Amino acid sequence: MSSHKIHLFIAKKVNDSLKIDLDSVMLWSVLPDLTETNHMLSHFQNGKEGIEETANPDLFIKKYYDNLDNSIILGYLIHILTDKYLNEFMFNNFYIFDKDNKPIALKIKGKNKYLKANDIKIIKHQEFDKYDKYLLTHNYVTKFKNYDCINKVDILSDYQFDKEKLIKYIDKLNNEIDKFTIFNKINFKTYKLTTRKEFDKQIELCCKYIINYLNEKINKKIGQ
Repeated sequence: MSSHKIHLFIAKKVNDSLKIDLDSVMLWSVLPDLTETNHMLSHFQNGKEGIEETANPDLFIKKYYDNLDNSIILGYLIHILTDKYLNEFMFNNFYIFDKDNKPIALKIKGKNKYLKANDIKIIKHQEFDKYDKYLLTHNYVTKFKNYDCINKVDILSDYQFDKEKLIKYIDKLNNEIDKFTIFNKINFKTYKLTTRKEFDKQIELCCKYIINYLNEKINKKIGQ
């Protein structure tokens, strides 16, 4: 999975083209991580087929095709597409897998470093966390305007959401954005796998990938 700040940033950039309710798109771009439902189910992952943790947006499209004009559903789909793109960027460029598609090593500074699977996941998340700080430092993460979008979560009846927790999530995010200052900035040169400029490039490509997917799969003509 990608970090929430990255999800929110990408949702905002994609919505610059969609031009629909931003709060709904942003909330639903992180909601798959906030549901009480099994993670594999909420993220429409491939399961035993394909690389573990790879999201399959086509499964989501099949299930919710009749609701794809809804800003909430689109936000949820943006989350799945973001996870698919950025995880595959990591998997294809930095992961080393065994014959059973299980991660066994990372390519760190040109060398193969063999690690426990959990340590590999931790390093991947640390890369995303560093980019989080960059986004916050430059005010690239947008605050929620109000709580109205929370009232729409019931449209996904298959998943369970605690509305009080969602209110606390919005408050926490908005407060974090307000309080984040340049003094929170970390040394962006400490990326182990990639660089901030490469992340910039991949975020841009991810947004284009999402817009192209929406244009192709649901015949939604979106500018870029």
